[in-house]
Amino acid sequence: MDENLARWIFASVATHFATTASGLSLPYWVDGVDERDEDTMRVDHVECRVTGPFTKEVSNGYYKVDVGINFLFTKQMGLAGADAYDIVRWTGKFHSVMLAPVPIYKYGPGVSDDDSLIGCLVVKKDRNEAVRIFHFGQIGKEDRLKQAEADALYGMDITTI
Repeated sequence: MDENLARWIFASVATHFATTASGLSLPYWVDGVDERDEDTMRVDHVECRVTGPFTKEVSNGYYKVDVGINFLFTKQMGLAGADAYDIVRWTGKFHSVMLAPVPIYKYGPGVSDDDSLIGCLVVKKDRNEAVRIFHFGQIGKEDRLKQAEADALYGMDITTI
């Protein structure tokens, strides 16, 4: 198994969903990559989080790879001209995009990083898997922020790379 797989997955997921946020004119931050402070956390935005990969060799050189992809949406409440349904619209758009395969490329500056396609992550279709949306509402008594989450578990089969 190539030691760069986790980085390729992380970079590919972050790049893939950046266009969705851009199309919504929604600031997009990747957890663990983008710096943010208390002020930037109080503006409308979405944060991408990637968990994994979780790998299991099921046969000699043949692996099942699972990856959790999660988005946390934050919306300021009660701003002039703000639409109360913005956060529902954002989660709806991400929900739609999350149902499609996520291509994984060899992104990066290294010798083996040639931008070639490794494969695609697809939403797991086991009994309890789904693209899930959770609306948390206002997150505190004093904070005029509401949050929602979009979450899914993806899988991909690969041979030794």
